[in-house]
Amino acid sequence: MKKIVDVVNFNADASCLSSAKWLSCLAHGSKSTLYQWLNNYVLHHKKVSLGFTAATISDIATFNKECIDLINTHRSIFEIILRPYSHDMGLFRSKQGFEINLAYGKRVIEKEFGPYIPYYLPPEFMLTNEQLYLLNEHKVEGTFIKPLRFTKEIKSRIPTEPYKVKGLYDSTLNCISFDEFSYHAYLKTIQLYDSSWNDLILNQQQDILFSWRDGESPFFLNDTVKREAYWLQEEDKSIQRLFLQEVLPHISFESNEVLSENHYHYYPVHSITPWLREMKMMGYISRLQALESHIQNFTATETHWWLQAINSDILSAVEKSSPVIQIKDDISQTTAHEYYIWRSERGMEGEEIVSMLEFGIESERVHKYIHSTSSVHIKKLQSRIQYLNNL
Repeated sequence: MKKIVDVVNFNADASCLSSAKWLSCLAHGSKSTLYQWLNNYVLHHKKVSLGFTAATISDIATFNKECIDLINTHRSIFEIILRPYSHDMGLFRSKQGFEINLAYGKRVIEKEFGPYIPYYLPPEFMLTNEQLYLLNEHKVEGTFIKPLRFTKEIKSRIPTEPYKVKGLYDSTLNCISFDEFSYHAYLKTIQLYDSSWNDLILNQQQDILFSWRDGESPFFLNDTVKREAYWLQEEDKSIQRLFLQEVLPHISFESNEVLSENHYHYYPVHSITPWLREMKMMGYISRLQALESHIQNFTATETHWWLQAINSDILSAVEKSSPVIQIKDDISQTTAHEYYIWRSERGMEGEEIVSMLEFGIESERVHKYIHSTSSVHIKKLQSRIQYLNNL
């Protein structure tokens, strides 16, 4: 029996998921794309550890409460892990900015789902050693790392077995390393209707495989629900899905003393090159950091808008090329064809939020705009602000 913990990062602000597409996935209650995607797990009795960012959760709670109810009704299928409010880039955050993002994440998760697993899934696997210390201070028990996201040298020095990662001031957190290839096998399975997932999982040597993937991936494709259903129903019967909370009592996290001298004892620094490949967004980052330097003076509403501006995919949408994949439109097809997953214009959305913060959220110019525009992204943002104001 192969055991796996399936951890899902779900970020509604993903750079290839436009605001209009996301809201359309939430429309029509139990007939919506998101509801049916979630219900696949219920119908096939497949456990999954959900890592919704709190911004994503607030959208779901506002536009499709049925999805929240489905998750809470089936907590034997869905496990909730800790995420921040915004899927940001931790390397750019100030101490106070990081804590605000974390605090709002916890409050939204607690409001909609109640109990959650106090393991923090860091956006982009970016986590500073000061932030690790702050997580420890906030009673977070553990975190995750994906070695494949780092350079070859750094990857070779990251422990593959669960271990104790150190932060500033002798703080420590339990740390779980995700496997290297399961995400690519998942993508190949839903894109090409093949058995890559089973082949990979069944050939693993580990007793327990910790898998990470982006939950929004099938939402970029046609037949979202059908593709996810195929993957789940075709999963080999000898693969046993477990919750993180089920395996934690049986994990011995290796102490730093056990690690070799060449292992990373602290959380390694992630490259920001993919998010600043052509330096197009340096001005945006500078403006955002200038705003954050005064965050202690923000009103609640200004803080709520700032949380919308720090999403990492604002940079991804501008700096990264659109993915080009091979896809089959149906399981019966024998050949695949080229398919573009276009980046959204989220860069403009971020620029607009920063501009509004600089003008002043309560200014006549901004007030008039947000109450007169028919732009879908403003509809989404206004709903989030209303949610946070009522939190």
